[in-house]
Amino acid sequence: MLLKKVDRDLGIITTKIGNSYFNPTNANEQKEKLFKDNTNNPKFTYLPQKDLTNIENKLLSLKANNSVYGQLLKKKIKEMHNLITMIKNVGKKEFTKYSLRIYGKPSSELIKEARRILKIDEEEVWNKYSKLSMNKKFMDQFNINNYKWNVREKEMVAGAAISTKYNTLMINKGKDFSENDVKRLIVHEIGTHVTRFENAKKQKYKMFRFGFPGYLETEEGLAAYNEYRCGLLSPKILRNYAGRVLANHMSLSSSFCSVYNDLLDYFPKNDAWTLTLRSKRGMIDTSKPGGFTKDHLYLKGFLKVKQFAESGGDMKKLYVGKIGIEHVPLLDYI
Repeated sequence: MLLKKVDRDLGIITTKIGNSYFNPTNANEQKEKLFKDNTNNPKFTYLPQKDLTNIENKLLSLKANNSVYGQLLKKKIKEMHNLITMIKNVGKKEFTKYSLRIYGKPSSELIKEARRILKIDEEEVWNKYSKLSMNKKFMDQFNINNYKWNVREKEMVAGAAISTKYNTLMINKGKDFSENDVKRLIVHEIGTHVTRFENAKKQKYKMFRFGFPGYLETEEGLAAYNEYRCGLLSPKILRNYAGRVLANHMSLSSSFCSVYNDLLDYFPKNDAWTLTLRSKRGMIDTSKPGGFTKDHLYLKGFLKVKQFAESGGDMKKLYVGKIGIEHVPLLDYI
């Protein structure tokens, strides 16, 4: 197959998979139960899955050559197959195995660094912003950059997220945001995620848009580094990234309530709940070990991008699209 056709077909497949499979539909109900009894392990329910068989067969039919870009396509196809298999195993024993194949797990060095960060004192609470002015600030930033994007409120686990499919910045409708939160999200979501995606549209291959294999570590690390560079990576946010590492680490060997109760040593109840939920989603019976191991990549990526920048790495190259630091040397060959 021609690389451009494989690249195009793979891009189409990524848009058909979606990302809502891992979010429990009864999280609020289970949260109330845990807050009443901190020994209660949530039993999560999920939306019915659509049949991914045709998508999976189409994915596995894609063949690439051994050129530099061909090898990247092969890695991405394998990564996407692991993702589909992980989705098919939501709520099952094999779920964690496929999460580990895609995202890995925290190293002992990263866990040590996370524990060090959690000893940092938090800053004072910032003044809260109204939702109206917050949304306006995001739209103003889109207009300044001439990005044709929208802002929409939604019930979700994260504070904010982008949908490249719908060119929309989604904001957690149940969360209050401070003035610094808004500034940080402009740098994080628009200045990094949206900018990389908009630049990716100008590239020859679609993978610059839907992400090179393993790109997520650099994607989130660069966003955190930009917060840091602008003086917006507060101790509170850095502690949250560190908490995600510990939650991922502990979830692999512990139950929901065990992880939650351990995190109470560092975080208030709501934060401990959210961190644990992010790490144990994808499971039904959370009394068992295992979970969704994506979250440790935020701190890991931040430290990696920071080192790249401080060692003289060409930061502009990280903005050509959704690539990882490890892909920078390959750009001249693609």
